[in-house]
Amino acid sequence: MSQLWLTILTVLGTLFATYLAYWLIGKPRLYVFSPNSTGFQLPAPQQGGQPIAIRAGQVVVQNAGRKSANRVQLMSEVGPQPWGYTIVPNIDHEIRAGPKGEWLMEIPYIGPGETVTVQILNGPNINTVRSLEGPAKFLNVIHQRIFPKWVNWIVGLLMLLGLGTTVYGLISLIRLIF
Repeated sequence: MSQLWLTILTVLGTLFATYLAYWLIGKPRLYVFSPNSTGFQLPAPQQGGQPIAIRAGQVVVQNAGRKSANRVQLMSEVGPQPWGYTIVPNIDHEIRAGPKGEWLMEIPYIGPGETVTVQILNGPNINTVRSLEGPAKFLNVIHQRIFPKWVNWIVGLLMLLGLGTTVYGLISLIRLIF
């Protein structure tokens, strides 16, 4: 009987160690967010002409993983090619048309902890970001006010005071019941 338990514990230990090793292995984690998009309506350049609509947007791709993401592709919706784009930092990349005629930017790799910003002028929205290791996760972001440190300290102290009061109240309630 003890041999059976030893075998079961060995199998469970091996499975746990395998899962732990898989979890600890570094892998790329791509996050994508688009902080802003701006539109402008310019007056017609000639009398009786059409006004010019200009739209500028940006996409930020960040690798928060511990390994490089290889062959990162940013693919837009089907539509006209952008009038122009900027990539920051200025890294090696390739632009081409996708299988359905969409605009496609391919970056050979994005290193661990690296962030790449792509600004696009009058182009369709970027709707797919992927690498050889898998798709990127799109995050919703908003601009947020940053408070001074003293405000953050006061809020933290009030939260600790509330936590202490809650723990004290629970202990008092348990003593009252028992």
